[in-house]
Amino acid sequence: MDRVCIQCDEPLYGRSDQRFCSAACRSHYHNQKREAENKTFYAHHKKLITNYRLLTKILSERPHVAVVKQLTDFGFKSKYITEICAQKPQEEPIYFLYDIGFRYLDQKHIEVFKRSARANSVDYSSK
Repeated sequence: MDRVCIQCDEPLYGRSDQRFCSAACRSHYHNQKREAENKTFYAHHKKLITNYRLLTKILSERPHVAVVKQLTDFGFKSKYITEICAQKPQEEPIYFLYDIGFRYLDQKHIEVFKRSARANSVDYSSK
């Protein structure tokens, strides 16, 4: 019987239905198999992380207002968010990235705030 690992071609010993010589080979094989679909996910996730870090930095400073141009220069991409809360029709929507929200004050400035513990409410006390 010439059974070999489908990842590294090492000989297999043991069970007749064994396909891999080790857990590392099994993991590596399946990671490679899903690499194309994971690439898109991780690319989006990386942009969400960048946005979150930038908004967190703004929250650590006072006032919690930032210039949109400066944020975009640091890599902020406003289309990578996790939620949009529609307010009254005449008001600007509030955008959320997990627990941090922001809204446009005008075309050049955004205000950043933390979502409060109560569901769908915004904590403006950190102003």
